[in-house]
Order: sequence, then C-alpha cells, then structure tokens
Amino acid sequence: MKVPLSRIFPDPQTEATRKENVRELPRGSRTSRDPVVLEEDGKFLLLVGARKVRTAREAGEKEIECTVKESVTEQERWELLLAEQYHSSLVPPMDLGQAFIDYRDRYDVTQQELARRTGITPGTIHHYESLIRTLAPGLGTKVNSGELTFKEARSIADIDDHERQLEIAKPFVDGRLSSVHVERIVGRAKNAPELTIEQIIDEVVNGKRPATKPEPVEEVIREPEPPRERNTESLENMVLHLAGELDALPMQVIPEYRRLKLISCLRILDSRLRASLESLNSGQARESAVARPMTRAAVRR
Repeated sequence: MKVPLSRIFPDPQTEATRKENVRELPRGSRTSRDPVVLEEDGKFLLLVGARKVRTAREAGEKEIECTVKESVTEQERWELLLAEQYHSSLVPPMDLGQAFIDYRDRYDVTQQELARRTGITPGTIHHYESLIRTLAPGLGTKVNSGELTFKEARSIADIDDHERQLEIAKPFVDGRLSSVHVERIVGRAKNAPELTIEQIIDEVVNGKRPATKPEPVEEVIREPEPPRERNTESLENMVLHLAGELDALPMQVIPEYRRLKLISCLRILDSRLRASLESLNSGQARESAVARPMTRAAVRR
C-alpha cells in the first residue's frame, strides 16, 4: 500500500542491527523490492528498504509503495534483514554466509526452510555457507575485499587442501588471471595433484603440456556396449547447478569485454531452454536412450 513518507520513521531495533552488521549502500545501488514497514501507533517503522525510502525523499516524492506489517517477531526481523542483505548486496559474501549459518543455528532450521522464509534459493544459501566451511581462512578476507570474486572462491573451495587453495588463488588475486580460467585450473589441479600451479596455468592458458614418458598401450578389443539411457537425475543436478550460478551472477562484477559475450551465451541458452521445454511439453520425449526428431508428417497431424 502507499504510505506517506512523512509518517515513515526508523525502527530502533532494526537500526541497531543495521549499524552493527550492514554497510551503507552505495548511491548507485538499486533494488526492486518494496520497503517493509511496521505499523505502530499511527507511525510506520522502517524494517527494510532504507535506500529506497531515502531515494524517494531526495526525489521529492510524497508517498512510496510499501509492504505493511501489523506485527513482527525477532525471527522475522532477522529474515527480512537477511533478504535485504542478499538482494541489495549490503554485506560482503563471507559475512552473508556466516549470517546464514548463525540464523540457522539460532532457530534450528534447514537451508530449505530458510530459503522459503527469505525468498533466496536453497542452492544460493548452500554456496555461501560452503565458503565459510571449506575456503582457506586467509582467502575469506580477499573475497570480502573484492580481490577474489565469488565465482573464483566457490571453485577454489572445491580443493580440500588449504595450502593448494592459496596457491591457486594467488594469480587471481594478483590479477594475472581472469575468472574465465578458474574452473579449468581447479579441475586440472584436482586431477593432477603432482603438477605445480605454474605448470597447470601454462597448460590451461598457453596449451603447453608437461613432458611425460609415453606408457605402453596394450590393444584391447572390446565388445560394443549397448546404448545407455540418459541419466536424467544427473541432468537435473546440472540444471540446478547452472541455476545457482545464474542466481549468483548479480553478485559479480562483469568486465565490459565479457559482458557482451555473456549476453550472447545466455541468449543461446535461452533458445535451447525454450526448445527443450516445447519438446517436453508436447510429449515428444520417449522412453528411449536417443531422442527421436519430429517428422513433418507428425507436425501436420
């Protein structure tokens, strides 16, 4: 509902939490979410949405669209704040991951339940919390300062050895490598632990393979295997993983030279998704290892 800006006041409890845990939003930051206010004694106490209210006042507006609550618990206040922190990038990634963990420990809820209460996907919550549990402690400060991107940190955290993590992260922190290489470098580091990071970088970036002795190959004649059915569960996991990547995209700073290429790739992905959905909805998917294309006669029918 529309609320007069003159009747919106800071909520003392929320303001205390905000000053303790939340950094000030930069002037250019925006969010499409409406402010949430608590109606109390003819006044509206601002729970979340301070940046949007301030912008409206500076623009000379008299009213603003708000979500009005008649009562709110301490737990609900925390959930609103978590949602605002995530959607408006109010806190650094590592601090947000710790906030998710602290909330779930306090109220003993699952990631799925927290997702339902905040509107943040379970996969996103998992990604933030996993950084707290698996990333080398020294790299957490690099993520919060922006020297290491969220995408780079998530990939590097797949390495169990913290010393190895620090070695892999160094060229990204120093600016020698861009995020485009991180997944291939991490994957190669996991598969070839005997290689140094410089050898892996040379291989991934410059295409140079380290010299190895050729091993004798014994020719084995094998019977052709029958076609295997496609593992739909694996496909679903891949789609969910991609959804988590896309959900975290607004948290990243995309250089201009990558932005246009990323837009092009997303458009190609969008067309493939539409085609897949159309095929599935039309009943063309059959119980077969290989999908059968639709014939012209079938289209006419």
